[in-house]
Amino acid sequence: MFKKKGDKEYSEVKFETYYDDVLFKGKSAKELDASKFDDAALFTPSAFGTGRKYTFKKEFKPSKVTFEKKEVGKPNNAKYLDVFVFVSSDSKKVVRLDYFYTGDSRLKETYFELKDDKWVQMLQSDANKALNVMDSSWLADYKPVVDKFSPLAVFASVLIVFSSVLYFL
Repeated sequence: MFKKKGDKEYSEVKFETYYDDVLFKGKSAKELDASKFDDAALFTPSAFGTGRKYTFKKEFKPSKVTFEKKEVGKPNNAKYLDVFVFVSSDSKKVVRLDYFYTGDSRLKETYFELKDDKWVQMLQSDANKALNVMDSSWLADYKPVVDKFSPLAVFASVLIVFSSVLYFL
């Protein structure tokens, strides 16, 4: 990511800085209890096949995500961007966390389910099956594009930056 310094000058900006200075500027960091997905002040509900999808409204910067006092994911080195709670018609819940992992500077998308009274990370294939049961339009072979290196994405980014530089010359 780049920030314009002058008429024709740009400087590189780390995503961590963008996260704090733009996405959650002026918002306090606190724990998010995802079990409060019915709270209209925290989540926006939408239809998701036979179930519901609840999207966190980003009214504050989540420092940790819990569900009924049980930790979902590990907050170490994670800067949470989005939190979704999928609830099936039979009340099965899947929590999706989108976050920036500062350890290797990558964006990640992970899914969790409640097993043996603990929230455990699901394999992508298991998450796809669970979400496809809730909504048949969810691809059974869905792969997150944010959790891995994509040469095409890098090429597209370089092309966009190059085009922007040419435009401002």
